Amino acid sequence: MFTSDIMVKQAVILCGGLGTRLRPLTYDIPKPMIPFGEKPFLEILVDYFKAQGIERFVFCTGHLHEHIEKHFGNGSQFGVEIIYSVELEPLGTGGALLNAKHLLDEQFFFAFGDSYLPLELRHLIRIQKENNAQGVITIYMNNDNIAPNNIRIMPDGRILNYIKKNPPDSMNGLEAGLSLFNRDMLDYAPGRIFSLEEAIFPKLINTGLLFGLLTSKRFYDIGTPNGLELARREINDTD
Repeated sequence: MFTSDIMVKQAVILCGGLGTRLRPLTYDIPKPMIPFGEKPFLEILVDYFKAQGIERFVFCTGHLHEHIEKHFGNGSQFGVEIIYSVELEPLGTGGALLNAKHLLDEQFFFAFGDSYLPLELRHLIRIQKENNAQGVITIYMNNDNIAPNNIRIMPDGRILNYIKKNPPDSMNGLEAGLSLFNRDMLDYAPGRIFSLEEAIFPKLINTGLLFGLLTSKRFYDIGTPNGLELARREINDTD
């Protein structure tokens, strides 16, 4: 069971990807709406956040966004509030957040609409408070080497380096897709279209304001056929 007494009450979920690696499944529906039993994957994420006290959601949508809006509406049917920030063109992970900046709380959780990590959110808040961090990202220990490590985390939790593409062997953890951010980190935005990981993270790292939560909990990414099959087999949507 998750605790639900946390102070941060908003989650932002990126839902705008094209899902090219999952075609033909994603020709007619966006990737987060791929069925998991009787509900779409995105509903599993909403249930997960709601169980921990999250009341408000921002869905950053794009490709086939009308399917998400039709299913979730304003969120009242699911006991939450949902608002939408629609990309008219791909803006990148950072650009999608910047496009939704006027909808964001001072602090918010951040997740990808194709990834699930069953972690207690209060741990991210604790690390943020202890270090006055602008951002706290989750990092998988990756003892089973599910993908190349792309983050270097120090013993005190500071992120020393993050290289998403072609990372060197010196990395000691794998980004796990769940984060807590301060809204004003978007002041570092270099323009309208950009990658959060490549444009803003280096600035936070250089100023010592990006920390990590190292976890052995496995995360699930449905962005590939193999990942989707594994997630469908192992995720218990009643967590």
